[in-house]
Amino acid sequence: MSGTGHHSIGADVAIIGAGPAGLFAAFECSMLRLSCVLVDSLGETGGQCAALYPEKPIYDIPAHPAIEGGALVAALEAQIAPFSVPRLLGRRVERLEGQAGDFTLGTDRGDVIRAKAVVIAAG
Repeated sequence: MSGTGHHSIGADVAIIGAGPAGLFAAFECSMLRLSCVLVDSLGETGGQCAALYPEKPIYDIPAHPAIEGGALVAALEAQIAPFSVPRLLGRRVERLEGQAGDFTLGTDRGDVIRAKAVVIAAG
């Protein structure tokens, strides 16, 4: 779903940010059987870990004494792969309106997302 054009999508949860925190939020939502969509301004998932330091070791991730940024992103992607979480990449959320249970998000590319909840996982 990260292709060109605009989309209209509905989900239980819209997750703004597809870095490690956003990817983990997508996993948790999926485990709870909540539909979700990831939105990120970068053209790929992983945030700073993928874009700035994929080979730099990170030392504060549970269950890993040290893990490189790229390996962490790959592990999180593998974790959510079975759930086929839609991604709107290369898109910036410019509008967030509504209230709990009924949010509307708009992106710079004209995408419209309706969600019951929003997670802001921007790095």
